[in-house]
Amino acid sequence: MAYFRYLRTVYEDQLTQTDQSVIKRLEENMQLIPKSTLSELAKQVYTSTTSLHRLVKKLGFNGYTEFKYIIEEYLEAEENNKFGKISENLYFKETIEDIQITYQLNEEKFSSIVSDMILHNDLYCFGTGWKQKQIVDNFANDLLYYGHSLKTLRNKDDLEIASKHLDENSMIFIVSLSGNMEGYEETMEYISSKGVVTVGVTIHSDNPLSNLVTHALHFLDSSLDLDNHHWSSIPLSFIFDQLSHEYAIYSKDQ
Repeated sequence: MAYFRYLRTVYEDQLTQTDQSVIKRLEENMQLIPKSTLSELAKQVYTSTTSLHRLVKKLGFNGYTEFKYIIEEYLEAEENNKFGKISENLYFKETIEDIQITYQLNEEKFSSIVSDMILHNDLYCFGTGWKQKQIVDNFANDLLYYGHSLKTLRNKDDLEIASKHLDENSMIFIVSLSGNMEGYEETMEYISSKGVVTVGVTIHSDNPLSNLVTHALHFLDSSLDLDNHHWSSIPLSFIFDQLSHEYAIYSKDQ
């Protein structure tokens, strides 16, 4: 279920292989959690009460009581969500989960990025691949609807040329799948040194771009784990739709 995928994603650096196995069993037995004591659930997922309590704390809960309460709330919300019952198609369900988790990873960042967009008149966007470019082009068109222009850069050469003209009134989005900055790392370091507000949008991972930028947005995309399958880019597109939505709310308030 999406909630446990979210927890595994957010806390992956703190989790051992054993922790990951226990989380998988918790996911399989999610319906039992609200009705089980700590010791009962520990037996069900083949671990000790001490280990399960420690894992619950690793996942950001104050204790087992809070963990049970949150899981119960999630199950009730899922039960009431008719949209979640439209299809049993695994690809569809995983795509919906990817969008949900992508939103949860970034929900506290969207408003601050939009605030920076409002404060900076000189906006740029660079997509490192074809699909990324399509998404940022759509984003630029959406912003025109609200009276804000964004210049899209075609390639690394454009990025290097633009870097010489950027200043503290500038803001730039870099949209990359891996975030490895291959071929433009020096340019990005130069841009950051000039006090330019930077936004990196990448797959959820510890990558050079995310570590360098002012704001790091991350998305989850299960299609990348499938063999002989296209990259859907739906969760990435959602990030920019959400930013456009946040900007629309700001424009309406004004």
